[in-house]
Amino acid sequence: MHLKDTTTGDIMKALDGLLHEVGGGTSGLALNLVALTTEDEREEVEKAASFAAQEHPYRLILAIPRDLEATEPRIDAEVTVGDRLGSAEAIILRLDGPAAKHLTSIVLPMLASDVPVVTWWLLDPVRYGLEHELRSFADRRITYSARAADPVASLARRAESYVPGDTDICWTRISLWRSLIASAFDGVTQSVEKIVIKADDDDPSAQLMAAWLDTRLGVSPEVVDTEVERNSEHLPAIASVAFTMVGGETMEVERKTDGTTVLRQAGLPKRRQTLQGRTLGQLLAEELRHIEPDTAYRHVLDAFKDHYASDRAAA
Repeated sequence: MHLKDTTTGDIMKALDGLLHEVGGGTSGLALNLVALTTEDEREEVEKAASFAAQEHPYRLILAIPRDLEATEPRIDAEVTVGDRLGSAEAIILRLDGPAAKHLTSIVLPMLASDVPVVTWWLLDPVRYGLEHELRSFADRRITYSARAADPVASLARRAESYVPGDTDICWTRISLWRSLIASAFDGVTQSVEKIVIKADDDDPSAQLMAAWLDTRLGVSPEVVDTEVERNSEHLPAIASVAFTMVGGETMEVERKTDGTTVLRQAGLPKRRQTLQGRTLGQLLAEELRHIEPDTAYRHVLDAFKDHYASDRAAA
């Protein structure tokens, strides 16, 4: 259902009408997901949201800032239940002028009650002056620093303004890498003396990997800037992670272009695993499995922030 130059009240009446028609309601919802995106990214966000809704039925409120310079507020909306967005109830908002700048007052009456609120944005909210708006009413906030003009600087802003409940898709992108490395250390008794990461130095996931290893092993990795060929933009731009133990033994995890990941460990045969890029929907679904604050991410972000500040001071 499409509504032109509408109001919050009319949008909710339309949603209630559609829910009545399909015999549904809000009792089965797991959460509210408020997503901020551009018109160019709308289709990608809808596809990801549709996939994630298979695990987490939710009310999706998709906000698209449009003409920010307009003097008069305007809201155009599309309201759907099911349809192309699967099991999600969806409200798609296109916002002009003051309507885009006062997102909270528009979105709050649309939220399903008694379930958590997650905000998610692919674009940089600083550019639209909406960072406070998105943070003010959410239990959990999901960013994607790799999509910013300066990805590492964007992650640094996230670190400076962190509050419990924040996370970033760039952190989710390395969860398979972290699991693989953690399992490789089963049975390793020697301390690590040196870590070398071959990765794109401008990839926030590589920076988070370095910080995670620092927090876990107490060794600050060397990141060797490397051009990494990936078959998915949602893969971290990491080619390999190599460890040298105090006794001189080595261990390396290397990912090849085709996704084959090889673990080389002294005294053991090579172990191979396929590590392909996941879709944005899969990454979003993983994040939505945990509403409580991610304390591991918090510690890693603090370590990254300290390293980033040191690098800037040195420069």
